[in-house]
Parts: sequence; C-alpha cells; structure tokens
Amino acid sequence: MIHRLMPVLLAVALTACGSGSDQAERNADLLEGAAEQSTDAAARVLENAADEIRDNPTALPPADPRSEVQDAMRRAGNAQAEALPAPGDADTEGTAPR
Repeated sequence: MIHRLMPVLLAVALTACGSGSDQAERNADLLEGAAEQSTDAAARVLENAADEIRDNPTALPPADPRSEVQDAMRRAGNAQAEALPAPGDADTEGTAPR
C-alpha cells in the first residue's frame, strides 16, 4: 500500500506553495490523482477530500502535516489497509489491490 502511494506522497511534498483557492485547487487535483492509483476504498476517501477542499479552500501547502492533503492521505491509507484481506486468507492469496 505504501509503495503505491509513495510517488503521490512525493509529488505532494514537492508541490510549490501557493495561496488561497489556487493552492486548494492544486491540492484537490493531487488527491484526485492519488485516487486514480488507489484501491476503491482509498479512492473514495481521496475523492471526497478533494471535493471538500474545493468547497472549503485553505492555503496550507500539501506537505504541511496539518494540511487537508496529509489528513486525507492518512485516512486513505487506513481505508486501504482495512480493505486488504487478512494474511493467509486462502480465497484472496496472490491477489493485489486494483
């Protein structure tokens, strides 16, 4: 899971700081890009967070630990982890998230 999100996390961390709605739009776009590379459970979290950011823009840069982007990535990681099968589950062994 972490390996799949690492390129997105790196892009988020390297995004230049902006202000107001421009930054909010970039943050929302980053989350939507991450959603496209995620499992269904994580994608739902990320897409909802992108919509929320657009509805209530803030100027925190995505690398700021208090930013909505960081919060959304944590929640998406948790959602993805919860959706994974238990280790050794015979019905799902050898399968990977989408």
